[in-house]
Order: sequence, then C-alpha cells, then structure tokens
Amino acid sequence: MKILINAIPMTGLLTGIARYLRNLYGAMDRINETRISYFNGKTSLPSMPPLADPGTWQQSTKTIRAFPDPIVFGMRAAHWLKYEHSLNKLCKKKPFQLYHETAFTPAKISKIPTIFSIYDLSLRRHSKTHPRERVWLFEHFIKTRLRYASHILTISEFIRQEIIEELNVPASQVSAIHLAPDPLFSKCSPEETARIQSKYDLPSTYLLFVSSLEPRKNIDLLIDAMEKADTDIPLVLVGWQGWGEKHWLDKLNKINMKNRVYLIGHVPDNDLKVIYNSAQSLVYPSLYEGFGLPILEAMACGCPVICSNTASMPEVAGNAAIFIDPSSSDDLAQAIETMTYNTKLRKSLVTRGTTRAKEFNWEKTATKTLDVFKMVKL
Repeated sequence: MKILINAIPMTGLLTGIARYLRNLYGAMDRINETRISYFNGKTSLPSMPPLADPGTWQQSTKTIRAFPDPIVFGMRAAHWLKYEHSLNKLCKKKPFQLYHETAFTPAKISKIPTIFSIYDLSLRRHSKTHPRERVWLFEHFIKTRLRYASHILTISEFIRQEIIEELNVPASQVSAIHLAPDPLFSKCSPEETARIQSKYDLPSTYLLFVSSLEPRKNIDLLIDAMEKADTDIPLVLVGWQGWGEKHWLDKLNKINMKNRVYLIGHVPDNDLKVIYNSAQSLVYPSLYEGFGLPILEAMACGCPVICSNTASMPEVAGNAAIFIDPSSSDDLAQAIETMTYNTKLRKSLVTRGTTRAKEFNWEKTATKTLDVFKMVKL
C-alpha cells in the first residue's frame, strides 16, 4: 500500500504528536506491507524527516506567538491553503492510495481516501487553555474540511466517543487505537542515575511532572497541593515553556517554595528516561488528555503514577495509579502524602505499572492502524 502522510508534525519537539507519529511509522516500516512517503509541504520524501533542533524550534515558536492573534491566524490559514494546493498537486502526479492527515485540521483532498487523526478535542472542550488563533484555525477548517475525511483515527475510546457526539460523526467512521511508550523508556542503572542527577543538579528524591508547561496541564493546582502536603519533597518540572500565563511562577515566590521546584526545560529522551527512573513518582494532574503518554513512560521506567481521574487517563493507567480529582488541590496533596509515606503501596504501584506498560506496544498499534488503512482503501 502506498501511503502519503503529512510529515510536518513529526519535525517539531519530540513530544506527544511527534513521538506518536515517529513510533507508529517506524513500527509500520518494520511490518513491511507499506510504502510510506513523507510530505513536507513541498515534496514527498522516501524516509522520515529529522527532528528540528529543540532550541531553534522553541525560539521560532515563541517569536510567532509574539504577534497578535489575528495576524498569526491569517499566517497559519494562508500557510494551510498553500499546503493543500501543494498536496493536491502532488497527488495528481503520483499514485498514492491513501493520505494520512496528522495535523490539527483535515486537508481538502478528494483524489484519494483520507484518514484524519484527531488526538483530542481540547481546542473545543478547553478552548480557553489554548491560544485564540489556534482555536479559530481549528474551528474554521474543521467546519469546512471534515467532510473530506474518509475515516477518523483517534487514540483513546474516550476521545472516540467525544468525536462521535461533538462532531456528529457516525460511529462506524471513527476508530480508536491506543498509543504505547517508546521502547527506550525502561529501567536504568544506578550509574546512569548518578550521572543525570549531577548533570541537571537534581535532588536525590523528587516528584516529577512531564509535559508542556501550558494551562491545561494544571500546574497551578499542583503548586497549591505541594504547599498543602505534609512533606517537603521537591518537584522537578520537565517540558518546554508552552503557552499561556504562568501564574504559578509568581505563586512560587509568594509561598516561599521557589527552592523546592526545579525547572529544567525540554530534555533529550535518554536523559528523560533516567529522570523517570530517579523520581519517587510522576504527578500528572492534567485537566484533559487525549491519551497521556507520560503515564505509560513513567510506568515503563518503574516510576509510580499519580494522575487525574478524568478524560482518557483512567483508560490508560488502568489499576496502576493513584487517581485524583484535578479540581481539588486537597485531593492531590493527600495523594502526594500517600505516595511519599506509604512504601508498600508505592512498591505495589511500581509492579502494577510495569505490567500495565507492557500491555501497550507499537507493533500492536501499527498493525491495528494498518488494518484501518486497508479497510478505508477498499
């Protein structure tokens, strides 16, 4: 099967979407039933494009977001229309059998069947946690382009049901296929732990948060819970700056917690693996997730998990996490205390988490995705 995919989302930071696509198509290559072409907006490439330089990517993203929202919306809309034009031109020249749209909006293409990936509906369900220009872009193009999608692919049953209800799509046109942790995330040696702790000047014991530092991730509540919890365990925040107001930074100074919180930014995967291994637990109080890959990444590294009891997170974590109400800092504070002082429970969660993470793998995800592709192609 000759598949063309939008490869642009694969070339940003190695976070959720880029990680999903690179693992999915790496596994699909190994199945060896497809010929995959990667479209970069100008031409199709025979192999996966490289990731962007993290520093350059973050700086350019910050520069663009400094413009007023209407201007950014206009720039992005014009770019997308140009992308569509180039895409249709390419599909007329080459005999692709399927196009996989991996960006936030579906493309207007009728030459070949189109699979559209929707990772979540946060742009509608939690629109206030996103830049306005991104919400405008999503709403405009989802209304004018969704009908061009032959099938919708998503990453959890929770999001599948939301798509059916919110976008009024027939259930038969939406498939949910779970993600998996990158195989790199696994147990590591004490020597690796010591090296990474020294590299980032990390404390010997800490709670860990891994994600973009954006409003939907609920960091304000996490800081409130840290202040309330009967423990002085520090917190390590890993992730790029994201967007939105960072009220929690001001709060750190006011409540005298600045020395307990370590902000280390985006880190390479080999370092992140060790940081997971060294943490007492992952704390993931997100308001809403389409999947929540850090949950499984932590579990694969032997790191127990505290996460929200909303959206897709219970579906992903199963019986291997402490669940909290993401609207209650008291609930999270109690969970932090439990994870800190209940050694028996923590060990049990490590065991259950390791087992849970093994239930997800990219070969299974790729095989199920290929089955959907074959169904749509027919």
